[in-house]
Amino acid sequence: MRRVLVDTGALVALAREGDAYHSRAVHFFGGYRAGELLTTTAVLTEAMHLLPARLGPLLLDLVQSPPWRVLDASDGLARIGELIRKYLDRPMDFADASLVWVAEQTGVLEILTTDRDFEIYRTRALRSLEPVDW
Repeated sequence: MRRVLVDTGALVALAREGDAYHSRAVHFFGGYRAGELLTTTAVLTEAMHLLPARLGPLLLDLVQSPPWRVLDASDGLARIGELIRKYLDRPMDFADASLVWVAEQTGVLEILTTDRDFEIYRTRALRSLEPVDW
């Protein structure tokens, strides 16, 4: 079963028709049947902040059904804090750190993102997250 991490940019692209990645997001999510899509409460919070309020409930509806799994970022606060301190020069935000934490917890390294920083971030095992070609 394929599992993919989903970052804020991919969620925003799916919801916002004018986004440069919108058509790619619609194609990817519309045809995804291979397994599980993982994100965090921190990513959802960031995406809802960036989207018009009217799209927030639609986003929440989307992630409550398969193939989605939303992990509670509060479970990894200590590690997320370590990651943010380690990457202060980038800077790494809370949502990005939460996804690296999920990668460490699950072993999932594929990520759907519009952010190039994930190629720099490393897990405890010194593995980088691999952007999905979408």
